Amino acid sequence: MDSNYGVLIINLIVSAVVGAGTALFVIGQYKSKVDRMEKDVDKLSDRSDVLRTDTDKLLEFKTQAQKFIDRSIYKDQSPLSLTDFGEELVNDSGLREVFDEVKDDLAEMLQEMEPTSQYDVQEKARALMDSLAGYEPFKRVEKYAFDHGKDLNQILRAGAILLRDYYFEKHPEIVDPKEDW
Repeated sequence: MDSNYGVLIINLIVSAVVGAGTALFVIGQYKSKVDRMEKDVDKLSDRSDVLRTDTDKLLEFKTQAQKFIDRSIYKDQSPLSLTDFGEELVNDSGLREVFDEVKDDLAEMLQEMEPTSQYDVQEKARALMDSLAGYEPFKRVEKYAFDHGKDLNQILRAGAILLRDYYFEKHPEIVDPKEDW
């Protein structure tokens, strides 16, 4: 009987050692995977930082390019007004006529953006007009731009001044009486 206990104890010890060895082996494999994943996360984090930096550079470039383009349609003064070229774009493209047809709808869209100051109205009008390249009533203006090699977005940005001024007519409470609009 004693020998059976001895064999049993030896089997238990061998089983425990094999089980512990197997467990350590499996844990080692998972640790290796975790280490690899940590390295991958670090690489992704570095790439994310690079992408964020590149995105910021592109946004700054876009802003500077837009300012350069805007110089041809806006006079360098406050409040913004159209240059002769800007007026020509609005008139020749037919935007002024289209604007007169849809100005209430545009003013309502601008109102939904909740502008709170004169500057806010102006900037939100520009942002709104930038987003309306596919707006159905502007299809005539789009055709003009295509037929005459003009930039539709530039025409629409010039039209933002029309929208701003019309919005001020509809909402005189937002206009500072000291400003000459």
